Amino acid sequence: MIGGHASEDRGPWFEVAGHPVNAPLALVGGCIVSMLLTTAALAFNHNWAALLQFSSAAVLERGEVWRLVSYVFWNPPSLSLALDMLMLWWFGRELESYFGRRIFLKLCLGILLTPALVGLAAGLFFPAQWVGLPGTFALFVAFATMAPSVTLLFGLSAKWTALVFLGIQLLSCVAEHAWGQLIHSLASAGFAFAYIRLQQGRWEMPEIRLPLKRKPLRVLEPVPVQKRAVPAAFRVVREEPDAIAMIDTVLEKIGRTGMASLTESEKNQLAEAREALLRRDPPRG
Repeated sequence: MIGGHASEDRGPWFEVAGHPVNAPLALVGGCIVSMLLTTAALAFNHNWAALLQFSSAAVLERGEVWRLVSYVFWNPPSLSLALDMLMLWWFGRELESYFGRRIFLKLCLGILLTPALVGLAAGLFFPAQWVGLPGTFALFVAFATMAPSVTLLFGLSAKWTALVFLGIQLLSCVAEHAWGQLIHSLASAGFAFAYIRLQQGRWEMPEIRLPLKRKPLRVLEPVPVQKRAVPAAFRVVREEPDAIAMIDTVLEKIGRTGMASLTESEKNQLAEAREALLRRDPPRG
């Protein structure tokens, strides 16, 4: 595992005969089942591909909404399918270990649905269609976004490897006029990049604020402040703080040299301090 991310859903998803199964391995198992069912359909000359493939025209004109997700279930056996499943298991386990199972499954669901939704929008201008395991290359884009500096092939970092392979894939689509596949590749890779950036906290979802009519503010008239009378005890302290503060100095002198050493001014200070203390704390009785 590369790095780490706070998550509460790490570890095996479930167990089969005592063997732990994580989310990427479970998805690979689903791909294998899909490949076997597709092989059986081809062996009995059942062309389910025409019914399962994504077709913007079929969805928009005939309302066949299942095609938004059903295209993933048609997977004839091939070397490219084996490589797709290898990428799903290899890079999927790194993404799940880093972000957790829930975020990983949401990533896979977004890679499945985003190209279909973009294909529907493009279908308003030209028909788009495809069939087969979707966007496993987008998982590599997600991994390269998560760990861009990891060294992979020929000393290239994951970031540059993803950009090179994505560029080759897009050029191949243009050369073959495979516009549907071009939409699929761009949409799935773009979603993977944006979703990982969002989970890393580098991007934030834009806030949509509706223009609401606010009531005009009412200006209140200033309230006159009434002065309160200050208690006498506080007035004494505020009026005669110096006399009370000087008593310590005078008492210290009396302790050193006796009462006879006080000057007339110091005797007056001592008397003023005594009177101030009596006014603040009058004797009880």
